[in-house]
Amino acid sequence: MMDTIKPETGLDGLLQAFCSSNWPTVRDAVDQGGGLLRYATMEPFVHARLGEQMFSLARHEKWEVRKALAHAILFLRHETFDRIIAVLEEDDNAWVKSAAKRTMDRRQEISKTDLLKDEHGDLMLEWLSDLEEKHGAHARGAAKRVAEKLQNQFVREFNHEMVKVISPMDVSLTLLKTALEQKRLNRALIQKHTTMAKERLEFMMAILNSFRTLTQTTELEFQNENLISVVDEAIHLIRDRKPENSALHVELSVPKCIMLDINRYLLLQALSNILQNSIDACIACDRAPAIKVHATVVNRSKVMLSITDQGTGMSEQDVRSAFQLFATTKPDGTGFGLTIAKKIIESDHAGLIQLSSQKGKGTTVTISLPVKQEDLKW
Repeated sequence: MMDTIKPETGLDGLLQAFCSSNWPTVRDAVDQGGGLLRYATMEPFVHARLGEQMFSLARHEKWEVRKALAHAILFLRHETFDRIIAVLEEDDNAWVKSAAKRTMDRRQEISKTDLLKDEHGDLMLEWLSDLEEKHGAHARGAAKRVAEKLQNQFVREFNHEMVKVISPMDVSLTLLKTALEQKRLNRALIQKHTTMAKERLEFMMAILNSFRTLTQTTELEFQNENLISVVDEAIHLIRDRKPENSALHVELSVPKCIMLDINRYLLLQALSNILQNSIDACIACDRAPAIKVHATVVNRSKVMLSITDQGTGMSEQDVRSAFQLFATTKPDGTGFGLTIAKKIIESDHAGLIQLSSQKGKGTTVTISLPVKQEDLKW
């Protein structure tokens, strides 16, 4: 990938090449400009300067230059894109028109908001373009169709969950409105329905916060940490979270010598989610929350960590769907806990998380984490 372009050095030379009387020089400069638009981090005014200069080439006498321009503007994040593409789509040359149509089709695959974001262009379009370059248009199309199906599935599920949250709140507010109109409001009625509405709002915020955690893609920082200290902190966090968690008994079998590269905050979040599930499973079957945590190092390269409870356990169907978004067996669950844990363990830490359970006997969550992150590619 190219470094951030400095307008005061390379840009002026590139713009001068756009004005060359030698058309191959112009074409090469256009190709270079397209590469900068795709890979370099540039200020909006640089996009504006490039866009205006590229617009002047939309009617260049050589079709080879115009065709190169049609490809180059794909990642142009400036209003001049619309002006350039409008000219090229009406070009007399079939090759130019075809290139312009292809760019327009690819451009429309992403939202306007994504196109105008400031950092690194549009990642989704870049990934699709890279996929096409390596594996062809069929692979690009297949990936796009899969992404669209997953997006549609998520929208349906998210809408369903939001309706479940909002509907009771709507009922409470409607009843309050009716009582107000009929002049039969009283303190108990107000207390009942405002409490219900507040609980629903808090639940909705929990879902939205979990969704933000699940989808954030910030660059991670890893530190070499002592595993037992992270496990201990997660247990303390859980005990402080709810009054009923204070009775938690944990049987620890984690050697103090185990060190590994982790993002401490994220791993704490994953372990806390798993521990809370274990506690809830024990409480649901009227058992005192008792959990076993065991860890060992395998071949000096990975850490195996298991968390076992003697709670209600799960059916085979629940086990299969446990890591899916919105999957929960708890009446007050958001369905994000294990999904977030899986994302943290597998996507963020290149590990593996698995779950085994028997109905009525309990559940074991097994986590595998690499000892070192330095050789992994993100």
